[in-house]
Amino acid sequence: MIKRNIIIDCDPGIDDVVALCFMFANEDKFNILGITTVAGNQTIENVTNNALGLMSFLNKDIKIARGAKGPLLREKRPASNVHGANGVGDYQFPQTKELYSDNAVTFLRDTIMSADDKVTLIPVGPLTNIALLIKTFPEVISKIELLSIMGGATIGGNATPTAEFNIWADPEAARIVFDSKIPIVMSGLNVTHSTGLYRNDVDELMKSTGKVTKMCGEIMNFYFKGDHVKKGTFSPIHDACAIMYLIHPELYEFRHMPVKVDCSEELSRGNTVCDVREWFDYDETYPKVLTCVDLEKFRDILLEDLYRLDKMYK
Repeated sequence: MIKRNIIIDCDPGIDDVVALCFMFANEDKFNILGITTVAGNQTIENVTNNALGLMSFLNKDIKIARGAKGPLLREKRPASNVHGANGVGDYQFPQTKELYSDNAVTFLRDTIMSADDKVTLIPVGPLTNIALLIKTFPEVISKIELLSIMGGATIGGNATPTAEFNIWADPEAARIVFDSKIPIVMSGLNVTHSTGLYRNDVDELMKSTGKVTKMCGEIMNFYFKGDHVKKGTFSPIHDACAIMYLIHPELYEFRHMPVKVDCSEELSRGNTVCDVREWFDYDETYPKVLTCVDLEKFRDILLEDLYRLDKMYK
């Protein structure tokens, strides 16, 4: 089996941590070229420390590059109410790994251009790094196979009534990325709100004697202290969706459609305007927008793989 070259661009973030663990449980399918960080769920210092801490915790020698400390044009607004003061529900990771690069954009350029085949980027935070990459080094575009993005929504939002957090955090960057004509798969809130774990699942993870599953349970427990979970019974793990699609695309339904990002200063700022009109049949040159997902199969696979990752640490 030929492994897919990937780089994940993230802002850990509770769901980022779970998504990264899910990725490592499937390391046989991926050639992980690196991890880049971007300010989003927390400050760039915190999210980079969390990425380094998770690699220390898992004892993984993955190159990590620190990225943008804020949006292209706006002030940074972290999501401390959702992810905690340090970004991972106050969980304390060990810190034994060192940063590979303090410039994510040049790291991305160098890594993509030197790869033996095309590279899939998995941006699951604000799209600042990816926009800077496209604008600064447009030569990389021909070597990017796919952008599997967690962000946006066909309707509604979580940061505002109309905007999903990652896009709202830097809509100017998102517009650059969606207008780039690079092949895109968009995992928006319309599917990610149905990809996660139940309260009972998290309780069982917290009771686990496994290294990875217990940690995931403890950080996910923080989610249930907030008001974004569904009546305290279910919490999405948004970022895992962008990785799950690459491994199990059969779980999803989708449509190709235009996606335009609202960069105005009005109430719809950060909205991803998706053309869902059924009588338009857009071809595959348009973004592939995921529209539906099999929640129970998603949940079963995610849990099975997290428990399988535990076995690598016995």
